[in-house]
Amino acid sequence: MNYINSYCKIVSGTVWLNGEEYFKSASGPFVMNDFFSAVYKHIGTDYRRFYKMDVLSKLGFLASEILLAGSDREQPKPDMGIILFNKNSSLEADRDYQQTIQNKENFFPSPAEFVYTLPNIVTGEIAIRNKIYGETAFYVLRSYMTDVVSEILDDALYSAGIKCVLTGWINVDIINSSIDCLMTICATGKVKTGINKRIPNLSAGLENISAVDEVIQLDDYNLCDLYKY
Repeated sequence: MNYINSYCKIVSGTVWLNGEEYFKSASGPFVMNDFFSAVYKHIGTDYRRFYKMDVLSKLGFLASEILLAGSDREQPKPDMGIILFNKNSSLEADRDYQQTIQNKENFFPSPAEFVYTLPNIVTGEIAIRNKIYGETAFYVLRSYMTDVVSEILDDALYSAGIKCVLTGWINVDIINSSIDCLMTICATGKVKTGINKRIPNLSAGLENISAVDEVIQLDDYNLCDLYKY
């Protein structure tokens, strides 16, 4: 039996944690990097690599920081994996790198830009930060397909022997100035991982975290239902 223990949704200007508004940017035009910086400061994280990341890595990193708040980041987590999905791959980082090589008169290949021209770099950033040693993967899909996601997660949780997976959809569209993130923690039940703080379930309020002792099962990982929040 697989469960969703907790989820974080981030769209342009707003962050939700388990259905409750966690952060909302000040009114005004949405500026992606300014929004990311504001969320980062709100979380209170001290991780200087953040400012060197591309926009996709920043989005995934912030969602993981919120979901894993209170965990022991120094404790190895061999039974935890990371599986992420999107439709734009690392297109925004690809565009930035392309700008450094397309002009023969001004040719300056940038290693700092090139390093993020793979979408799975974000899984590496999260894994390093939290010592997650299980399977990591990044899949590029045409759209969020629940049946495909469900099959991939089932394979990870059962075939690979992973008990807990940080998973979700993280997509960035610079042209339309939009971000779309729904990250969850899925587990094979009430399992013990490196996370040493009880995480609220989907229906629990945030005011009484210590009392939460249940998780909510969603049939076939029907994560699309979470977009109703």
